[in-house]
Amino acid sequence: MTGRSSSRRTFLKVAGGAAAAAVGGGAVASQAVAQSSPDAAWSEASSPTSKSITSVVQTADGPHAVGSSGNVLALVDGEWRLVVDSGPSASNNPLNDVAVTSDGKRIWFAGGSVAMGAYDVETGKKYDYTAPDGKTSTWEAIAATGTIDREHVIVANGSGEVLHGVFEENDEGAYCIQWGDVVKPAGGSTIPGVAFSRGDTDTAYGISTSQAAFETTDYNQTWTKIGVSNANESFYDVLGDDDTVYVSAGGGTIYRYDCDCRGWTPVDVGENALQGLDRLGSAEPVLAAGNGGYVYERTGDGWQEYDTPVGSDIYDVAYGGDGGPDVAVGSGGTILER
Repeated sequence: MTGRSSSRRTFLKVAGGAAAAAVGGGAVASQAVAQSSPDAAWSEASSPTSKSITSVVQTADGPHAVGSSGNVLALVDGEWRLVVDSGPSASNNPLNDVAVTSDGKRIWFAGGSVAMGAYDVETGKKYDYTAPDGKTSTWEAIAATGTIDREHVIVANGSGEVLHGVFEENDEGAYCIQWGDVVKPAGGSTIPGVAFSRGDTDTAYGISTSQAAFETTDYNQTWTKIGVSNANESFYDVLGDDDTVYVSAGGGTIYRYDCDCRGWTPVDVGENALQGLDRLGSAEPVLAAGNGGYVYERTGDGWQEYDTPVGSDIYDVAYGGDGGPDVAVGSGGTILER
């Protein structure tokens, strides 16, 4: 792993069937696919930071990203700006991952020194949930599903612990997040990626540094190992739905899981580690972020490699939506747009 951990949930990726329909997810996804031309070139955007940007998602108010020193960035009127510069607890702890609610209105982020928080993209309001349930290990991955103030969140750490939270009504009639019991699906192995299924909102997938993949269908109460056999590379990111699960790995490999037939297929995409994934709906295309400044895309014509203007490691990618650009982020404050 190169200075980050991965679990990349964009607005369109995490929306389950009902949630996506409620916010027009299907229409937005179709529009974004049409706008994301494989022939379009990736260009470098001006960045407000020289520090690593580790994760990016698409929201209802454009792309947002997180990174070192607790930075949260947003594309505002065509310009990337820092909207939070010190993290959820104003302690400048690095943020490793970002997730977004199904309606795209709130992002969740987590990282070093158990930093965890949320940010409402339309109002600019920040929330601090650092060290929930007394946890002390660095958060490596986070995922979210559901609409704002009713969402489910799962977060995983370097000790292999996965924690689930859900917004529920308290005695005062307010909806506040309530944390459940910790589960360790991979024993003590680090969990570098988690993702809610876009087909079933109570289903989620996780991966471990011991080259294993897991599935839960009951909001983190129990996890079942579903693979991966004969995998020798490091795992970085995971995404999936009811039909197909993708795991990005080292050596330019993506592992594809057929949910109905319960079989894994390794696919050689490139030569460099693939650190982040994104996908629109249940159809192609699929985007993958690679080390050395490469971006890869799976369309109906197979996988294509894009040589970008930078040589930096690319940590994450997000498809654009509703007219926004596709975005890739990486080391040294790198931001690419297409």
